Amino acid sequence: MNTKQLRQKILDLAIRGKLVPQDPNDEPASVLLERIRAEKEKLINSGKIKRDKRDSVIVHGDDKSHYGQLPQGWIWSQLSQIAIFSGGKTPSTDNNTFWHGSFNWTTSKDVKCKYIDSTITKLSKLGTEQMRVFPPKTLVMVVRSGILRRTLPIAILRQKSTVNQDIKTMSFFIDDICEFVYFYFLAKEENILTQYAKSGTTVESINFDEFKDIRIPLPPLSEQYRITSSIDTIFSLITEIEDKKADLKEAIAYTKSKILSLAVSGKLVPQNQDDEPAYALLERIRLEQNKLAKAGQIKRMKGENAIFRGVDNSYYENVAYKKVCIDEQIPFNLPKTWEWYRLSNLWDLLSGRDLAASEYSATKIGIPYITGASNFTDNDFIINRWTLSPKTIAKNGDLLITCKGTVGAMKINTQGEVHIARQIMAVRNRSGLNVEFLIIAMTSFIIQITSAAKGIIPGISREDLLNMLIPCPPINEQKMIAQVVSQADANLLKIADNLN
Repeated sequence: MNTKQLRQKILDLAIRGKLVPQDPNDEPASVLLERIRAEKEKLINSGKIKRDKRDSVIVHGDDKSHYGQLPQGWIWSQLSQIAIFSGGKTPSTDNNTFWHGSFNWTTSKDVKCKYIDSTITKLSKLGTEQMRVFPPKTLVMVVRSGILRRTLPIAILRQKSTVNQDIKTMSFFIDDICEFVYFYFLAKEENILTQYAKSGTTVESINFDEFKDIRIPLPPLSEQYRITSSIDTIFSLITEIEDKKADLKEAIAYTKSKILSLAVSGKLVPQNQDDEPAYALLERIRLEQNKLAKAGQIKRMKGENAIFRGVDNSYYENVAYKKVCIDEQIPFNLPKTWEWYRLSNLWDLLSGRDLAASEYSATKIGIPYITGASNFTDNDFIINRWTLSPKTIAKNGDLLITCKGTVGAMKINTQGEVHIARQIMAVRNRSGLNVEFLIIAMTSFIIQITSAAKGIIPGISREDLLNMLIPCPPINEQKMIAQVVSQADANLLKIADNLN
């Protein structure tokens, strides 16, 4: 059970009389309801409010089962029996008469938590002659909003306020029942949104005329105090738990980021002076690739520009037969046995292509068709399309990286041959380097990758990836770093799973 479910469980127990014990010495809710009716009659007789023709009295039948069995001392009441309803409006922003006064101006954006204490814009006292000011302990509900059917925005006013046109208010004949009703609406949020949502409107809204007739179970007032106090205490503890979970999640994210930073800068595992240095490894790879290219076994790759350190301790790159200083591009210094290289120097990059709807199916005939990040999971791939007409084929062991929409998700292909859509590129190993270490290096620079994303739909280009600077440790150190990072990730994942 997560904290959201726990809150809902607490609310459910509260409105069914199972959160706190009943006290037979409490004044029963039937007496409370009579006092509410008496207060209402006073206001009707004084002409301050009109009698609602739909008012009705809810009574228990002989089996005491009307609208469900209630605890001893509780009673069912219609919402319209216990509250006065009103709505708001928004004055013209050009009318200075209304603005910058002494009363809070409450809009739907302010209804975010239990209490509304203050808002930015104020109304003038003169404006109150034309707009109603609601007292503290008034319940406000957002009835016109683009977020209805997902949440029910309600809150309690703590200061005198006016409200805008998206809000309806409930002022109770006896103020102290406000908090219990607030929690009842939270408990019944899903039912209210389903039952009273208006259909066929351009703006999602609550049908408030029908909502007024909702039935509320009223406990004795003393029990209401105990219930609301208990909920506040428990919710405060849940919030503390959530805050600590959030802090721990933040610490986990920071730890992962720190591990990656140490990994790519040569500070995660000790260097072994007996390891073949990276410059010798890269030179051996270049010689082997040149040999294969001359023999016609592979194509000679463009952009085979070496990065090296000059006698002045600056970094240089051979670009079009010219030596160019690239110190401004180097993010940090590496250990002596490490080197920098461009992704294009040692890896192949394949760009995916979309297939027409007629070129794939869900019949498991052909090879898998991977379209984007939705196909990636922590442990495997989700395959739901296959094709007999592949155009860009990624092979087993290729590193797949998403380059459109969700940018930077990476996973090693374990499915054999797969067709990849244009949202994906495949990085292919042609040099014998460690793919797991490449993932670590690219993940550590993921912010740089995503910041290079262009267009309305975020995306990274071939050039963004091919020009990426990759640190290269000795091959044995690459393996050690990959093992340490993998174990650390597994441990952090266990901690994160336990939080949930």
